[in-house]
Amino acid sequence: MDISLNEPQHDRLETEHFTAALFTAFISGASLAGIVQTAAGLLRNPVIVFDASFRIVAHSGREDIDDYIWSENIRKGYCSYDFIAAVNRMESVRRGKQSDASYEVACEETSNTKLISKIRVGGKPIGNVLLLGCKHPFRPIDSDLLSLTATVLAEEMGKSSYYRNAKNIKVEDIICGLLEQQLQDSNTLQERLQSADLRLGKDLLVLLFDLTGYVDSGRYDDYLRERLQYLFPGSPCAYYEGRIVLIHNGNLSREHIHGPLQEFLGQTGVSLGISSMFSSLNQCRLHYLQALSAIRIGRILCPERQLTCYADVQLYELLPADVLSGGEQRYRHPELRKLQEYDAAHQSNLYHTFYIYLKHNRNMQLASEELYIHRNTLRYKLDHISRLLDTGFTDSEKMLAYYVSYKIADFCEKAREQEALPLR
Repeated sequence: MDISLNEPQHDRLETEHFTAALFTAFISGASLAGIVQTAAGLLRNPVIVFDASFRIVAHSGREDIDDYIWSENIRKGYCSYDFIAAVNRMESVRRGKQSDASYEVACEETSNTKLISKIRVGGKPIGNVLLLGCKHPFRPIDSDLLSLTATVLAEEMGKSSYYRNAKNIKVEDIICGLLEQQLQDSNTLQERLQSADLRLGKDLLVLLFDLTGYVDSGRYDDYLRERLQYLFPGSPCAYYEGRIVLIHNGNLSREHIHGPLQEFLGQTGVSLGISSMFSSLNQCRLHYLQALSAIRIGRILCPERQLTCYADVQLYELLPADVLSGGEQRYRHPELRKLQEYDAAHQSNLYHTFYIYLKHNRNMQLASEELYIHRNTLRYKLDHISRLLDTGFTDSEKMLAYYVSYKIADFCEKAREQEALPLR
């Protein structure tokens, strides 16, 4: 009698054995490292666990890992920003993030195949478990087994919110906790700051580095972290929601912004948003959102500009959500329509001329230079505008209302132009 098992039966028995072994390790209190070691033995390949901030939380024996990139990540205890930026651009990773199942990642840098499964606690992704194909080829069943591993790891990791094994990880935990508004108690915050040996003053800025356009030239080292430490010595930073968040103590000098910082942004393609200044760490979330808005609005107003300060664009934060779908008509000064109607009827450019005049704070010399016209020509046009608008340009409140109307119209036009651009 042939009592050999067919493939479905074999897979079912192996899944049952795998599940029993993992839950036995969990129930017996084997710790995260013990569960990972058990999973690696059953999956016949190295296993690595990293959290949502790309910090290495646990891993199986390093002697089995011949992938030089992950060996270096384990040695440091975290993944470099360069590595994170490169991984997030991989098509296989982008597709995999949209799925709840385990997914395979193709990487040109190393020959090892890689299988990843998300770790969720309370429905929220808190990390990933990675299976490296260093020792044996993957089997079809490995995808389901890795998902089971992620489930058991989620139970273990859900016991604690913190995974600390180095000073920089403590610092990143604090920053992420502040951004998630989990450190509202001042005593708890002070204890955490002392534990991480982190000292911050009262003049703080959030600097948000967006990596969407990062030109890494195939780097997987720690170039970004090292450059930021050089540019902002002593300022803590963390990887959060796909961006690098840095808390800077003190003002940024014009020389620094237009010197080494601008050079760094130009070389890397990274975009930077800078919040307004604040004094309490409990305001980190608010000023993170300011820096995020600075990047978003800056891209609309001037796509080629890589650095935007929130103070320069906060006017546009006052606009409602419907402003781009025609809502700006409510903010368009009715008298400016007279200039547009006159221009349409006479092929003139009084509307634009008046904007340049207001932009330069009614400075005739600067306005005429930008318009490439003689001052007398500008004076003639302004006299014409004055008659059409019935104003002598002396009412500051009225001039401000005109200028705000221009700025909103310009913003809406640029935003719609960008929406019309084809996706790249």
